[in-house]
Amino acid sequence: MEKVIISGDYAILSGAKALVSMKGPAADAGKPKVTPPYDLSPNPWSNWGDNNQYPQEILADLEKNSVAMRALDKRKRVHFGRGIIAYREKKDAMGAVQKEIVTDPEVTEFFRINAINLQWPDLILGLEIFANGWLEVILNKGKDHVNRIYVKDPAYCRVAKMDEKNKIQTMYYSARWEMMPQDDGVFMNDLPFFDPDRYDGVKYPDGQFALQLSYRSFNKSYYHLPIWTSVRTNKWMSIASSVPVLKAAIMKNQMTIKYHIKIPDDYFTLRFPAADYTKEQREAKRLEVLNDMNDFLANVENSGKAIVSYKFYSKVKQDYLDGWDIEVIDNKLDNSAYLPDSQAANSEILFAIGVDPCLIGAGLPGGKMGAGSGSDKREAYWMLNADMGTDRAVTLSPLYFIRDFNKWDPTIQFDYVCVDTSQTQDQHPSKINQRVDKTQP
Repeated sequence: MEKVIISGDYAILSGAKALVSMKGPAADAGKPKVTPPYDLSPNPWSNWGDNNQYPQEILADLEKNSVAMRALDKRKRVHFGRGIIAYREKKDAMGAVQKEIVTDPEVTEFFRINAINLQWPDLILGLEIFANGWLEVILNKGKDHVNRIYVKDPAYCRVAKMDEKNKIQTMYYSARWEMMPQDDGVFMNDLPFFDPDRYDGVKYPDGQFALQLSYRSFNKSYYHLPIWTSVRTNKWMSIASSVPVLKAAIMKNQMTIKYHIKIPDDYFTLRFPAADYTKEQREAKRLEVLNDMNDFLANVENSGKAIVSYKFYSKVKQDYLDGWDIEVIDNKLDNSAYLPDSQAANSEILFAIGVDPCLIGAGLPGGKMGAGSGSDKREAYWMLNADMGTDRAVTLSPLYFIRDFNKWDPTIQFDYVCVDTSQTQDQHPSKINQRVDKTQP
């Protein structure tokens, strides 16, 4: 047997049981290495995910998982609280800083006509789900004042590839990305991004542009990743979603048999002899007896009753023949099967999203894990609320952009009004009688 077998670029060392691959010449350290761009597709936009369907795939997974979607919705609700207010800081006679609601007509009218407190929950939820969000901004005719602002559906948004200056210049918008649409204004529209280098501080050349917001993740050039996406990658979300489907399939396809009734072959021929009954009459009697037996065993109110069966005497064997035998079958289906797997998966999902289980009533049905007491929920709410600072800075940034673009009073600030979960006034974290959220409808 040959010790070395050579085939193309490979060689087998039979004695050493080793495979040798023939490599090309070593790279020249003096030559620059060319790194291909991330997206080599011929399309003007950068694909979001391998097949440009990443947001659609996320939504499909969330639609099958009630815990994840509810937890993300809870984050949105805590983030938004009772809505956004514009305020100025003002010191009272004691020197304490309080928030004074802005009543400037220009500001209040902008909030009203743009329905800010109706649109912003969509912006927040898009960021919680995808870590990316987009806004469309429309200027007035003079192009020196923001007139309208609209929250775009993030699942429909894609961004252009970077230019030679590493800038992303365009946002593409379409509801039919699976069709690889053309930029024809029908199946897809484009909108330029705001470029601060083109703004002179007074007017902007474009009357319409887009803004992109994100919960930033590192090593991403176009689309940032939500921090909770790890439960999709490591399959915990798939496990949580598959458990109810699996249990439904078991319950649908399993026949639960409670009794095994054994009837002697000759019972009906002896009980209803051919001399007295025709074949049709005997068959009718058999059906009647079986229906009576089914009714006797099936109804709950029959529990505890006695059953009487008959035995026949065999003159040949000079003994009684066996009569009916009713055997009770144990239910082998464990109703709690897979519930521990479901609980573990749901816990991993909530850990990744960052929501305390007690806030959404999470627990194992019939298990020891409860939904939490009122104080647990209250503390969990305030802890989650306290963690929203960086997220709120992102979602409030467009309003500060508009304030500066429209030349509003620079002392105007924006914030979310938190939901008051305290039982009494003296338990409220602000410890004051005059609270901003008291002024909200």
